[in-house]
Amino acid sequence: MCRKLPRWLVLSLVMGLVAPVGCSRSPEAKKARHLERGDRYFAQKQYEDAAIEYQRAIRIDAKDTRAMTRVGLSLYELGAPAQAFQYLVKALELDPDNAEVRLKLGTIFLQARQLEKAWEQATLVLEKDPKALDGLVLLANAANSPERVDAAIRRVEGLRTDLASSAKLYLALGALYVRKGDLRAAEQTFIEAVAREPKAIETHTSLAEFYERQRDDAQAEREYRAAAALGPLDSQASLKLAEFLASRKREEAKHLLGQMTQKAPDYLPAWRGIAQIAWVEGNLAETDRAVGVILKKNPGDLEGHFIRGRIHRVKRQDPQAIQDFQTVLKLDPRSARAHYELALTYLQTGNIQQARAELKEAATLDPNLTDAALLLAELNLRAGAIQPAIEELEQMVAKRPNEVRAYILLGSAYRAQREPTKATKVYRKMVAAFPKDPRGPYLVGVGLLAEGKPDEAKKQFEAALLLSPGFVDATAQLVAIAFSQKRPDLALELVKRQIALAPTSAGLYELLGKVHLTRREVDLAESALTKAIELDPNLSSVYTLLGQLYAAEGKDEQALAKLDDAVKRDPRNIGAYMLSGTIYAHKGETAKAEHAYEQALAVNPRFAPAANNLAYLYSERGGNKERALQLAQTAKEAAPDDPAVSDTLGWILYKRGVYQRALTLLQESATKVPENPEVQYHLGMVHYKLGNKEAAKQALGRALSLKGQFSGAEEARRVLGELQ
Repeated sequence: MCRKLPRWLVLSLVMGLVAPVGCSRSPEAKKARHLERGDRYFAQKQYEDAAIEYQRAIRIDAKDTRAMTRVGLSLYELGAPAQAFQYLVKALELDPDNAEVRLKLGTIFLQARQLEKAWEQATLVLEKDPKALDGLVLLANAANSPERVDAAIRRVEGLRTDLASSAKLYLALGALYVRKGDLRAAEQTFIEAVAREPKAIETHTSLAEFYERQRDDAQAEREYRAAAALGPLDSQASLKLAEFLASRKREEAKHLLGQMTQKAPDYLPAWRGIAQIAWVEGNLAETDRAVGVILKKNPGDLEGHFIRGRIHRVKRQDPQAIQDFQTVLKLDPRSARAHYELALTYLQTGNIQQARAELKEAATLDPNLTDAALLLAELNLRAGAIQPAIEELEQMVAKRPNEVRAYILLGSAYRAQREPTKATKVYRKMVAAFPKDPRGPYLVGVGLLAEGKPDEAKKQFEAALLLSPGFVDATAQLVAIAFSQKRPDLALELVKRQIALAPTSAGLYELLGKVHLTRREVDLAESALTKAIELDPNLSSVYTLLGQLYAAEGKDEQALAKLDDAVKRDPRNIGAYMLSGTIYAHKGETAKAEHAYEQALAVNPRFAPAANNLAYLYSERGGNKERALQLAQTAKEAAPDDPAVSDTLGWILYKRGVYQRALTLLQESATKVPENPEVQYHLGMVHYKLGNKEAAKQALGRALSLKGQFSGAEEARRVLGELQ
């Protein structure tokens, strides 16, 4: 009797990975037995078992057409199109006239947005059978130009008389009307498809997808539910309903997916759905659990490896993440998502060159993956390749005028090139494209400030606040202008006015605390900063300000005693750990401060304030420099807009000699907190190392004018004296 092969080995994607197991029967007899079993499983829709038997037959005869075809079709039905693809391609080589295989390949191309290849497969099917309904549907969905849409409409309309009773005809026609932009005709056509075949899952699903695209959630949900009711629980119809609910009624989606896995534990798409929702929720433990189930049942599952790679990346388990993404790319080298995620992982390891290569590949494979293109441009900026970044971003703005991040990055590039007028022009285009986005007028104001036009800038900051009263950065710029004009009462009035309009803004209370500190109103500053922490414990700079305040007032022990009591009542009180660490740091008790921050990170490994402050301590006081960089990068990912975080990472990179990237980060920080002497000092030192003498003199001079004594003041004086 033959030894039974393990399921995971049989489902491997690599042909011939497992050697045939010796049995007494002849190869032909064994192949016939596997084919017979495979056919039986396939007829019963037990696709996983069918795939196993057909793969066993293929290992005996790699040119068996039926086995090759059925493996591909089985894997496709199991929701693994990337794995099915290689088998379907080989099946088509063995049997070029197999319309079913062509249609499945065309559908996979369609899902991958390779519309030209999908159109080719549909055309070849229709050449053999002009009335092939599935071919018409594929052709309709693959039409990627107005000319092709019109040609396909004529073709489908010409078959109305012969195929009027078929819902698929109307589905194809509806898809074409959508592409033509005739939404009224599309809706009526999809409704007609449902009327022709009210018990068909596909008709309800197509109408649901139409309504979802029109953002008519109520009707879309009704049709998705109708489709799901017509099929078994472990079906694509139920899965589509769960996917729809995931972004609208998440708990119901989770309940439905849970029911699916209970009834059909081997239905991997449901487990993938559970993993995706858990990932979106930030529940890494649940994500890992679901992925573990997926990979246990099918170690070659691409989505399983992809999600697990993401988990490893977030946990900074870089070698494991790289291995998972490379596994995906070995089996599906055209996966733009995997190239992009691999690039993010390489960035974490500091391998900028490899990250760049992966980003280029991702952007080439999927021009719609704007995250890859934007990150590539950002890396060019960090490396000092400003002009190439500008050229790329100008093209992106022209091609994708609705991508707001492209405008922001392009403006930053021009500012880095010291062309504020061009930056302001880009930001004005952003305002025109996104008139309701407060960042537009705010950035115009930043550009005008750089041009030396504070009065015009002030109007833009006020315009930003009309759009978003709680916009802290815009308020901070107005406050800075008021102080520069020696109008401290106006500065206070400005912040209070915005707090009245946005009373739950932690950032505004932080700004209020800074204003009070500048006015030497210590008690009022403490009250405002405490309120900021109450509203949002993630603001790292607030802890620093409070620590400075307590240290200046000599209230350290009193504060620490209260924080100890807080931790005893709630061991997961991150705010208490953070404030303790801040106070210990200002007392010079570095070990205790580091311990406090480590306790905060034990509660939440991605807690930006703790990661930021611990990174600074390690960097400044002789700790683990690699750990410092890792922590600073974690903080930047978790709090990308926090100027304190940008300052810490920029200063660490400065110490490592990565001056151009440090400059970008420190300019970002200095723009947001122009009154911070240490940030100005850090910015000045980077300019000094880059040979930008005038910019260095300006920043260092500003730092010393803001405050005579700060960490680094002596070096600032020495370098400034050298430059002068």
